Amino acid sequence: MGTEVFRARAGVAFVSVALAAGTVAGIGEAAAQTGGIQLAGVANDNCTATITLTNYTNSRFFQPDWWFAEENDLEMVDATGPVADMPPPWRAVPDIPWPIARWVGDPPLHSGVPPEVPSFPDSPYNRNAQPDGNVTQATIDLRAVDGAPTPSADGTMTIYFRVKTGPQTADRLPNPQELIVGGCASNGGGSHGSGSADWGSSNLGSTIP
Repeated sequence: MGTEVFRARAGVAFVSVALAAGTVAGIGEAAAQTGGIQLAGVANDNCTATITLTNYTNSRFFQPDWWFAEENDLEMVDATGPVADMPPPWRAVPDIPWPIARWVGDPPLHSGVPPEVPSFPDSPYNRNAQPDGNVTQATIDLRAVDGAPTPSADGTMTIYFRVKTGPQTADRLPNPQELIVGGCASNGGGSHGSGSADWGSSNLGSTIP
């Protein structure tokens, strides 16, 4: 694993790309928190990024999305309603009124709730339902994304990720986090992938009240 790097979002550009990633659920417990969710990213040294979502609620409807810095169109990022023209990877997702970029992972990473915890919406929303936190995780191979941007001179790519879905507005994390990922040069670590035409189309139902 590498080092987490977060900065203010910057740049407005886009390219057409797609996702190749895997998801690992239930990997452990997180440090105690008062409730809601936590979202973190780690830049690995082989041009991959690992996104971790820790859920203290009883909802499975918190789902992170992500995009490259070259796609950081602030009109899409900051939209609070429908947008007529959405450059890829931005798209309309059923039951979500603003643009969404790629889901993290395939199937999409989402907040985990084990069977023994009464889950929303069958039970009332509870932001403190899992005091120990339920951890789910996905790793994105940036060079396996079809049409990924050219790495910088130092072999890095920059991505943004957030959580702008979920049944409780106060528990979403809509402010994008920035992650600088190394090892992306053509002669660097990792392996080239053929890419995928699937950005991850699943969502878990109506996530917006």
